Amino acid sequence: MKLRKDGSQGTPPEVRYTYFKSVGRMALIFFVGFTFFFFISSIVLLFLTRPDKEVKVPGVVGKQFNEVYNSLMRKGLKPEIKFRDIYEIDNGTVLEQDPEAGEIVYEGRRVVLVVSRSKLILDVPNLAGMELPFALNKLKNLHIHDRTLTIGAGVISYVPSDKTADNIVIDQSPKPGEKIMPDRRINLLVSAGRTEGDMKMPDVTGQSVNLCIDLLLSKGMQIDQEVVETGQPEKSGIIEAQNPAKAAEIKRGDVAKLKIAHFKRKEREYNAYERVEFTVPRTIKTGLLEAYVEDNATKRIAFSKVMEPGQKIDFVFFRSGDSRVSIVQDKKVIKVIKVDAD
Repeated sequence: MKLRKDGSQGTPPEVRYTYFKSVGRMALIFFVGFTFFFFISSIVLLFLTRPDKEVKVPGVVGKQFNEVYNSLMRKGLKPEIKFRDIYEIDNGTVLEQDPEAGEIVYEGRRVVLVVSRSKLILDVPNLAGMELPFALNKLKNLHIHDRTLTIGAGVISYVPSDKTADNIVIDQSPKPGEKIMPDRRINLLVSAGRTEGDMKMPDVTGQSVNLCIDLLLSKGMQIDQEVVETGQPEKSGIIEAQNPAKAAEIKRGDVAKLKIAHFKRKEREYNAYERVEFTVPRTIKTGLLEAYVEDNATKRIAFSKVMEPGQKIDFVFFRSGDSRVSIVQDKKVIKVIKVDAD
């Protein structure tokens, strides 16, 4: 120990434990970080392991499988199908279900459906020469073995004809007499009558709008629908009035004004007429706008008219199951409207 010059003894030097302070600060940071990580991990774990949502199983026995599949999926259930070959019941009918109707299960549960697979063979009826509405009605009411069965119509195509009147079935596929299963669809070739030169306005009053759209479009007409609400469900989709009148002279480019009834249902059904209302965006140029429907039936057109920006599109179409309506201009889709069956 050194003595100061004045002979007095110096004070001991101050010792700073900087190493231990750094270790303590790191430990504190580690503790806070670990606590925060544990807190976040607990929240994530609780979120991932939370109980599934409970769902009440609907009753689907006796219904067509293709009518209930989407509704089960939307409820978070997973349909699993098992077939049973049976003769007396229509093809595709749900015979049994497990779990039973009304049971409460967790979302994601499998629902086993026993579905009929009919071995019934039908002879294709002869529809040539019949008016389209009568031909379709015949397909809906086929009598065999004391039962009434339905065969669905497939693609309905219109072709011009100077010899055959409007809306008459000219040909069909499969051909009359062929053996088919009940789920086979019948494609129809229908006369559009004259589509050039002197033409007459068809009589569409009292008909379903979905049966007349293609006929009028085949004559080069634009269609302007005036939709009126009705309290009678059986009148939904029916054309109540037309202009031009029946047999009036028409030419390509003329506008057919149709007054169409529509019944607004509180609950959607698998097959129903739906109303679409859409305002043409201001960014769209004046031109031909068309609406195409895609559902469990064939893709088809439901609206076709030259529209200006800001004008309102309003039309009625027939839907089978979930549908997708695409509004198109110059082959470019400008709007897609989805309508669920339930």
